[in-house]
Amino acid sequence: MSKVSNISRRRSSARAEGGADYVAKRRELLRIAAKLFKEQGYQSTRLADIGREAGLDRATVYYYVGSKEELFRETVEGVLDANMAEAARLLADSSLSWVERLHAIYVGLMVSYEENYPATFVYIQEQMHQMGAEETAWARDIMKKTRSFDSTLIHFIQEAVAAGDLRSDVPPRLIENALFGMLNWTHRWFVPGKGMTGREIAETFWSIFIDGMRKDGHGPS
Repeated sequence: MSKVSNISRRRSSARAEGGADYVAKRRELLRIAAKLFKEQGYQSTRLADIGREAGLDRATVYYYVGSKEELFRETVEGVLDANMAEAARLLADSSLSWVERLHAIYVGLMVSYEENYPATFVYIQEQMHQMGAEETAWARDIMKKTRSFDSTLIHFIQEAVAAGDLRSDVPPRLIENALFGMLNWTHRWFVPGKGMTGREIAETFWSIFIDGMRKDGHGPS
């Protein structure tokens, strides 16, 4: 116990000092963790696996991170917070129509998936509603953020429908599932640098979506 406590104290001290080498190695561990979580699944990946790929023994890994859970949290939480901030910015931007705001957040999400690959795909792949069953404070906080982000997306859709920019005969929840489901499914096949960019994929999906949502007589031609 004293050995673990000593490692914990050393880790806390090193993180507080923020040395360049320490920060770089920690980032490398986060990158490796995200890669293995996507390839093997979160539950099947061990901290020892992450350390082995980084060329570190188990004891040395604990100098940089306290647990596998800590690595998982950091691979997804920062990206989620950034996407929430962008959604809030668009919500307040009255210079854009509601459908333009929906378009912007949609394309921005796929660009974010690409820029933060594979961290965000880990979040999607592990289905955070199931992770929330752990009932940890962190899981509850993540679920709260996810619901808040989801509510903002639904709000964009509802307002676009009310403005006549999207068909009114399709329930907003179904619109959201169809539109964002296309993006989320890319975790099964998208790899940056192979084929279309994230932005190109999002714009293609958007054109498919918006053409279908405007061709019925319920919306503008």
